[in-house]
Amino acid sequence: MAAPWQNEGAAAFFPCPSPAAGVDANLSLVGGAEAAHIPAETMNDLGLYRSVIRRDWRLRRMQMEASRQRYTRAGTFSKSKLMRLTGLVEPAIAALGLRRRALANTLALELNEIDMAISGLPEPFDGYRILQLSDLHVGRVPGLIETAAAMVGGLDIDLAVLTGDIQTRGHPSAAAAATEIAPLLAAVRASDGIVGVLGNHDRHDLPDHLEQRGVRMLVNEDLVLERGGARIRITGVDDVNNFYTEDAVRALRATPETPAAASIALVHSPELADVASDAGYALYVAGHTHGGQICLPGGKPLLTATEYHRKFAAGAWRYGRMLGYTSRGVGVGRRVRFNCPPEVAVLRLKRA
Repeated sequence: MAAPWQNEGAAAFFPCPSPAAGVDANLSLVGGAEAAHIPAETMNDLGLYRSVIRRDWRLRRMQMEASRQRYTRAGTFSKSKLMRLTGLVEPAIAALGLRRRALANTLALELNEIDMAISGLPEPFDGYRILQLSDLHVGRVPGLIETAAAMVGGLDIDLAVLTGDIQTRGHPSAAAAATEIAPLLAAVRASDGIVGVLGNHDRHDLPDHLEQRGVRMLVNEDLVLERGGARIRITGVDDVNNFYTEDAVRALRATPETPAAASIALVHSPELADVASDAGYALYVAGHTHGGQICLPGGKPLLTATEYHRKFAAGAWRYGRMLGYTSRGVGVGRRVRFNCPPEVAVLRLKRA
């Protein structure tokens, strides 16, 4: 069976100033072809072109993963201090006698449905439902994936999005992680399929394994969906919290060959909200923060693990004319939650 983006009425977009001769007019390509000196015959074969671009991205991502550095918009920093700090959380909770309660809270999964009034949303997409699954961190909380699968199984969804952090510090392996979330993917019933982006915990080989299971991974790429003659654009970028590159910014700023009435950004963290807003996006969907995970009563986070836009740590928000939503996430890296239950979110698009 063809994936939804391969069906008539939906096309994949890979941003580039102009398509190569011979490429289908409904497709445009990832920027940087001239710098990479890609032969014309390669550019004329979209699948081959995409594999070359993905290969170059993978090599750069592998080098970044192998370092002990965080690559952020603010600069390059050592990971060691942050890792030592977060590593103290679970032992501290256990010392306080709160370990059982903290673990129980990680299983208290909520289903939240939120209306998002989108400026410029075309009429055929009014009521369009997007299921967001973020920060699954498979294997960290036994039974959580099964709980999430049972929750989403009966939902009527148009599109499902994975907003990063399937793994935790690269574990389990990409193959094992894809196998572990297979029951959840199988439970999702989305007419336009499942798309995803990587998080800071995910590794370079995860996209291949998820795509083998039907997930369309967006690595600084676009996907354009069509319904009733109207189009919306979905742009997904690589993680910018640990693996920032200008390619993510260029992908958000790129002009697609085929115009769309409204654009949605999928970014693991809220840290490119200003870039997306300036580029005219109507909606920004993120995760990463876990909502703070340990919060004061009322949900005020003690830590957001972000360098930019920390006030967008959870729930709905607005930046300029752009709406945003940051999921509290399904899973956790550290098995602790207080005043911050995990969530599955359904974003229902409405015409503003």
